[in-house]
Amino acid sequence: MTPTVDFVLDAPDLPVRPVPLVTIRGTGEPVAVDLPVGATLFEAGARVSAGIDTACVGKGTCGLCRVKIVAGAEHLTPYSDEERKHLGNVYHLTRVRLACRSKLSGGDVTIEVVRRRK
Repeated sequence: MTPTVDFVLDAPDLPVRPVPLVTIRGTGEPVAVDLPVGATLFEAGARVSAGIDTACVGKGTCGLCRVKIVAGAEHLTPYSDEERKHLGNVYHLTRVRLACRSKLSGGDVTIEVVRRRK
């Protein structure tokens, strides 16, 4: 007879994921990418070729890399002065941020790529 061990796993003590997961929604199927804390949403988009618009390649000067935060806003750094300059003070209405200024601070985030109107 094989001995059995009864135990209960205490889930709150275990990390859900060692690094945050960024899910990017665009024109096709959603794509997910693992990135370390401190990485930007722009880096997430670049890693999977999500087509986030840019002219300054992540320096925060062009204001083109707009993404809508669908879920996980609490896992990003606070709204920055550069974002306020380019987007105004309406984040609470639009949920749009600059991908290059939005850094992961822990936890999963879902974004949607915002395309410029032509």
